[in-house]
Amino acid sequence: MNHVGQGRMMYVYRRTGFHFFIIMSIIVHAICVNCIAGDVGGVDHFKMISTLEYTGEGQFRNQTESGYSVTREVFANDRVRYSFVTHDPNSASGKKTSSDFSFVIDKSTGLMSAVGREMAFWAQVHNETVKSLDKVTREYVGKTWKQSIDLSPVDDSPLSEISFTLTAIDVRTRAFGNMIAVRALSEPFFLTIDKGPLRCKINTVFLFDFDIDNVYLSISVFEATTDARGTRETLRHEVATYRTDAMGKPFDLSDVGKDFEALVAKVGLRKDSLRITKEVDLPKWAHDKGISAAQVANICSSAVCEGALNPVGMISIPTARTLLTQAGRRVAGASLLSRLMSGFGWNLPTIGIVGAAIAIPIIVSQDDDSKNPPASP
Repeated sequence: MNHVGQGRMMYVYRRTGFHFFIIMSIIVHAICVNCIAGDVGGVDHFKMISTLEYTGEGQFRNQTESGYSVTREVFANDRVRYSFVTHDPNSASGKKTSSDFSFVIDKSTGLMSAVGREMAFWAQVHNETVKSLDKVTREYVGKTWKQSIDLSPVDDSPLSEISFTLTAIDVRTRAFGNMIAVRALSEPFFLTIDKGPLRCKINTVFLFDFDIDNVYLSISVFEATTDARGTRETLRHEVATYRTDAMGKPFDLSDVGKDFEALVAKVGLRKDSLRITKEVDLPKWAHDKGISAAQVANICSSAVCEGALNPVGMISIPTARTLLTQAGRRVAGASLLSRLMSGFGWNLPTIGIVGAAIAIPIIVSQDDDSKNPPASP
């Protein structure tokens, strides 16, 4: 500091006293910390129901439910950190049941950065999808368009390319006003397992607010089929994620209308639960290629539905993480479709798949282990 500045500082010190400098130091420190750590931009709450099924020489089914909270922390450099905490949706206290994880989104580019091997891989898939986007969903409401994703730069990706046909519609609701629904139907893509082909496809639908800043509902169906081992085998993953209040109660989406229900119908949710007659483990190809393809496809389909620089990673990354835990042996839960339709009060005849007779409340928990004990290894 020069002598003139130093003299002025001493003058201010003599006039205001030591306590003034202490207070100012605290304020300056708080400002600096805020610039580094960021401002909390809000907390979002979601519930996820994820069902993984296999049919072949036997059957496998695992359904898991989780509630999670996402804290958005906004930084001065146009970056936002999303921090996740998972909760037990059936716990009255809503206690935390798994470790936190987080990632950062650059709002100016939509690119994601994440820590950890799995998270880094999923971030790379998200980033290559964002780089491939050539349509802005908000500008295509009321239209249908094509979108292809180049995944060849992604190390260890089970697929190099995936293409979608997208449709976006206006949805009018009493509770949230005008909303936007987007559906992505993928073209079949093929992987190789045991010297044979694995045919894969994913269908996804999202319900956003009018500005496509917030997600209220996401439904996705992934299916992989093969007869490379002499028997027709199918790996199927259905997942629904929806916004809730802080207590885990879903928002009222009962008046989304027939157009939205028709959009959901083409996603292809199962109308009833898979019947288990011979419980088996997931085959090796499902572990090695099937689950990985489902994770990648979910991340890609989420990003193309959004078609903007906002983080649908709040949905797709938790989905990818949940899939990692679903190779256990537990038969649980009713069909995802019936639970969603009953929980949100959708028009059952319009959605065109099942009748009201099989609908059960969305709050029904998983089957009790004592009623459905796991098979012995």
